[in-house]
Amino acid sequence: MQNEFQAFIDEQDELLNSIKPVDFTQRDRVFARTIKLGEEYGELCDEVLGSTGDQRKDKLEGKSREDLEGEFADVVIVAYLLAKSMDVDMQKALEDKVAKIRAKHNKILKGE
Repeated sequence: MQNEFQAFIDEQDELLNSIKPVDFTQRDRVFARTIKLGEEYGELCDEVLGSTGDQRKDKLEGKSREDLEGEFADVVIVAYLLAKSMDVDMQKALEDKVAKIRAKHNKILKGE
């Protein structure tokens, strides 16, 4: 799944890069993707509020579990695209972070 997902990210990155203006710099790309990540995170927050019943009723109309799941996916996809634009290997970053979290939590659980 990871290789397939990374292939999708690479494909989307290439597509998005091909439709940007000629003078669109790497800095512009990073900035745009950072803003997009904020937008997607906001949409996820709305869906979380809606799924817990803490959203205004008019914002809940027509919403489903699929909307919530889709917003989680959007956040992950945009985060991967932003990481790619900043030359961050997300697979390695995730593996390193998981190892750090496990080491920390194992110490806590063992009372160290």
